[in-house]
Order: sequence, then structure tokens, then C-alpha cells
Amino acid sequence: MKKPQLYPLTFEPIYKEKIWGGRKLAELFDRDLPEGQIGESWDVAAHPNGMSVVDQGELKGRTLQELIEMYGSELGVSEEKFPLLLKFIDAADDLSVQVHPDDDYAAAHEGDELGKTEMWYIVHSEPGGRIIWGTKEGVTRDDFARALQTGGQAVLDCLNQVEVKAGDIFPISAGLIHALGKGVVVAEIQQNSDTTYRVYDWDRVDETGKGRELHIDKALDVTDFSPEARSFDYQYERCAKYFQLRVLEAPVKQALDLSGRFHLLTPVTASAVVHWDGGELALRKAQACLIPACLGEYAVSSSGVALLNYLP
Repeated sequence: MKKPQLYPLTFEPIYKEKIWGGRKLAELFDRDLPEGQIGESWDVAAHPNGMSVVDQGELKGRTLQELIEMYGSELGVSEEKFPLLLKFIDAADDLSVQVHPDDDYAAAHEGDELGKTEMWYIVHSEPGGRIIWGTKEGVTRDDFARALQTGGQAVLDCLNQVEVKAGDIFPISAGLIHALGKGVVVAEIQQNSDTTYRVYDWDRVDETGKGRELHIDKALDVTDFSPEARSFDYQYERCAKYFQLRVLEAPVKQALDLSGRFHLLTPVTASAVVHWDGGELALRKAQACLIPACLGEYAVSSSGVALLNYLP
């Protein structure tokens, strides 16, 4: 049987309930969320913990993994595992202070997982919204280990807190301590991984009085305490090994060359229209779209900001 011709692909969001999640994705993006505290929406994913399913066109119902196996280089994927994961995160409360491993450490300790380098685009922030981005200058591994034993303010005294606003971008390579603060919503592009090492969770407990699992030994193994780790240029350079993020500023009216790669296109402040040789596709605000490499080129128009992700 002849395979359907590829076209720009959209997927059913995969929603994740989190202790720190909320309902902001419904408010900001007019989404019909399931009940509960929705902390994450995985919008393009091919991971054991969440698999995207095409929601329109001839390939409706196919998983992203099936598409990789069917189309490979036509899609723009040269490996069996899709390299990226795109999600939205709604921090209705503070996320745990955490860090992610690099590829080598993940391979040695986490089975088939990749490392996790990621980048945040701030979609929304309540007044005073902040993130934790790295440790303060001069903090050493031993300093941080002692602070984690003490807990509370001792941990916070080691951390660099940054106030954020919509439109800010923060690169977060493997090894950088970080956390989203209450009232912040981000679009996140990352390696295809779901490995997180929590070091501090604000002394939260569940309904049984039990706190979430911490991973302090692994976190101390992978945390980068070098002076370079606190440099934006250093973080961008490390992220650029895995993916690119371009912000298409409003109003968007642009022709784009795929150059043999797939693109992930996500309008974040308004709807958009994708035009290619064969048709056009209307995208809702915050509806991610995978543009297959075989289309060669396409154009996008929007009255708002759009994010573009692709492999280096």
C-alpha cells in the first residue's frame, strides 16, 4: 500500500497532572483541559511516558513513533528515537529545585534515557514571577551539599533567583540547577528525556504527609558548579548542540527553508497559518506543528509571536 504523502502534522496534547500544576493552559490558550492540576502539556513527544498521536489528515491516529518508522529521513529523523520533546508548563506553584543529567550520565544510570538539556520561552508571568537559574557565584559542591542537609533557607541562599517577564528566554543545559516559580508559564524545548533529579521540594507533603522523592546523590554528581555555568553564552552554546530556538516576532510573514530538517512551529500569542506546496493549515494559539523535511520549504503568517525549533 502506498504511504500517504507527508504534510504539516499536529497532535493531540498529552496532559500531565502535577502537584504544582494549575488551569492556566485553559485560560491562556482556550484549551479544554481534563480535570485536575494540569502542570504539563506534551505537544510533540515520542517517549515511553508520552506518545504524540496525529489529530488530522490522512495520518490521523498514527503515533509519532510510527511516522518515524514509516518515513525516516522524509520526516527529517535519522535515528530511531525522536530527538526532541516540546511541551508547555504551567507552574501554579513552585516547581522542585532540580537538575538534569547529560547524555553520558543518563546512559550509565538511567537505562535508555538521553540526557536532558532544555530551553524555556516565558509565555506568561504573574507580577513578581521568578525562576531559579543556577547557583550563586562562589557556591561549591560542598557548600550545596551542606545546605541540602540543613534545608529551607540554607538551600535558597545558594540559588540565583531571577525575575522574569513574557518573552524572556532561558537556556538550561544538563547540570544547571533550576526551577520554575509560582505564576510562570513556559514553552519548553528539550532533549527527548524525562529524567529529573530533585534536590529540594519546599518541604511539601502529600495528603498522607509524605514528601516527594529526592535524588540528592545523583544531583550532586551532575550539577555544574563551574563559574562558566552561570554564563548565558555558555548555556546557549551547550543548548545549541541539541536544538535551535528562533523567535519569529509579530507580525509574522515569512518563508522558511527546511534544509533537510524538520521544523517544530508553535504560535504562542495568536493563531497562525502554514502555507506549503499542497495546501494550508490553520493553527490555533499554542498549537504545535511538525513540518516534515521533505516539504522543502513553507511559509507562515501570524499576527502574533511564533517559536521555531529545529536540529542544529
